[in-house]
Amino acid sequence: MDELAGDMIDGVWRALGEIEELAAARADGHEADPTDELDALRRHGCLSAPLRPDGAGFVYHYPARRALPVFVALGGADLSLGRLFEGHANALQLVSLFGHAEQKAIVRARVEAGALMGVWGADGRPPFAAHPTEDGTLRLAGSKRYASGLGAVSLALVPLTDAEGRLCLFLIDVDEPDRLDFSSWHMRGMRASRSGTFRFDGMEIPAGAALGAPDDYRREPFFMGGIWRCAAVQLGAIERIVRGLVEGLRETGRLDHPLQSARVGEAILAARDARLQVEAAARAVEGGEEAELAASLAVFARLRVESAGLAVIALAERGLGLSAFAEDHPLARPIRDLSTYLRQANPDAALLDHARRLSARLPEIFR
Repeated sequence: MDELAGDMIDGVWRALGEIEELAAARADGHEADPTDELDALRRHGCLSAPLRPDGAGFVYHYPARRALPVFVALGGADLSLGRLFEGHANALQLVSLFGHAEQKAIVRARVEAGALMGVWGADGRPPFAAHPTEDGTLRLAGSKRYASGLGAVSLALVPLTDAEGRLCLFLIDVDEPDRLDFSSWHMRGMRASRSGTFRFDGMEIPAGAALGAPDDYRREPFFMGGIWRCAAVQLGAIERIVRGLVEGLRETGRLDHPLQSARVGEAILAARDARLQVEAAARAVEGGEEAELAASLAVFARLRVESAGLAVIALAERGLGLSAFAEDHPLARPIRDLSTYLRQANPDAALLDHARRLSARLPEIFR
């Protein structure tokens, strides 16, 4: 491991120490604005950790062996913060893959100065749109919903499906507070993710804001395959809940009860199974496995994390009883956030689609 990489990893763990102290100071279990936690990541160089300078620009250099422990640890400390950092890393990888030299230089300079990036995919009502103007710019309209990091993200990658069905991606400066709408986020969890709606009406961007060519964003293994990072963040919360279950039972003298021991065993099995799936997906996507196979493995890892998370939540709530539902219980917020964050768009379709793909390649996945 080179010295720079070692310094950056040390910075992550120092930041995590501060983040855990902040969480302990908020023992009431209520969500807080993540500004202090993001500042800790900035101070210790975490936001620029995935960058390797390349001339005036950069290349994304965050291999799974370095990145996976970070995503898991952040998810265990604060799921909302882990969500924001995962989106930031995703955006940096996409800019590295598809951005032109000027975009890479801009992003590197902004991130090294402390900017947080994000990828805002879900269309609002009306949906996001871009219309050419006579002077060669693009006039934007519509909105993106479920956009995480509103007011914290200053550069966002924003996808648009054009009239021909191609998926285009734009790099947009979104540091405009008047366009934020937090009222659209009514979820019971992930309240500290600063999620909501960003309205683009009337904004103008240069035609050069397009990132790569149409449908570059759909290239595997970095489109669906990149979901392994999200699964890793969720895995961190799952493992935290398992630890909390064990600690809670130990404190109340119930850990050795046979039924409680069985619950703990089932929780550990689910968490370990999820970890093995995520580790395999991370290696496949970031380690050069064939693109379509790697993407399918990542999707299956995300599905396994979802089922493991739901199982662990149920086991913890059953094992700890009513105390786990108190607002000031250490697991109240992780359970609430994970219950929300595990939900994904149309998981049944994902299972059917990638089951068909993998069933045709059993020798490769069972080797």
